Amino acid sequence: MTVNDAGARTDPLAEPPLSYGQILRLDELLAVARVHEDDVDRTLFLATHQSCEIWFAVLLRHLEIAGRALRDGDGGTALRRIEPLPTVMRVLTGQFDALATLAPDAFGRIRVELGDTSGFQSVQWREVEFLCGLRDERLLRTRGFTEADRDRLRARLAAPSVAESFDAYRVGDHPPELVERVRAALLSFDEAAALWRARHAALAERFLGGAPGTAGSEGADYLWRAARRRLFPAAWPQD
Repeated sequence: MTVNDAGARTDPLAEPPLSYGQILRLDELLAVARVHEDDVDRTLFLATHQSCEIWFAVLLRHLEIAGRALRDGDGGTALRRIEPLPTVMRVLTGQFDALATLAPDAFGRIRVELGDTSGFQSVQWREVEFLCGLRDERLLRTRGFTEADRDRLRARLAAPSVAESFDAYRVGDHPPELVERVRAALLSFDEAAALWRARHAALAERFLGGAPGTAGSEGADYLWRAARRRLFPAAWPQD
């Protein structure tokens, strides 16, 4: 027996189970998803970006738990939250494969329609970077960020990063084999993130060549440089 919001006792077995659509809140999801555009190419473009943002939210949840676990000395929990992340990054890389199916003229038309908006303005991805430890405070000045966006990033700056948490964990009194497994998991995630960035750069170069990207960004050149950045430098082999 359970108690409902009105304080009455209810029998869970007597209540109809939630359907697949109800569990996923599918009606609400599709109402806000950009899947109803008249232009199906625009639908593909916008839906892939919305999908990325959902996965960024998943990354943040895992990284938050992993960071807390490392600070608590719980390497096992941290490992369970970090190990799925390379797979998530491969799913995100697949979004670029979907975008690559656009015809060049369709991409060009959508790019013009975007105006001053850009994936560079994804505050959630900047949160991922800041939470991991890759912190560039200049990004707080990104054009298009709201003050609420900047507050979210400032909060990430004020909190311990996963990299800092791992640095403290690795020098603590913990089983060496577990420390090594956590390090390897962070490296795998970092590598998958680098490959995702490189796939993004290749896609931009495919459509833009050396031309500027959306919102006047540097396009493929910037993305290729970004692919060299590391979220967890200490996880990589040291000289």
